[in-house]
Amino acid sequence: MAEKHIRLPANLISGGVAGIIGVTCVFPVDLTKTRLQNQRRRQQAYKSMLDCLVKTLHSEGYFGMYRELI
Repeated sequence: MAEKHIRLPANLISGGVAGIIGVTCVFPVDLTKTRLQNQRRRQQAYKSMLDCLVKTLHSEGYFGMYRELI
């Protein structure tokens, strides 16, 4: 059986695409987790993770979820 060798540019492109997809999916969840962790007990702005996601979408829009990314 002959082994197929994938060229370096193909590996770089596929790795880059996988990284972009991963960051795009995970970043809103990480942003939500960070906002929940940073709120103070007496000034709780969010009740749950879903509440934080919904409030962020309403107040900052879709691209607000990726504000710190760029």
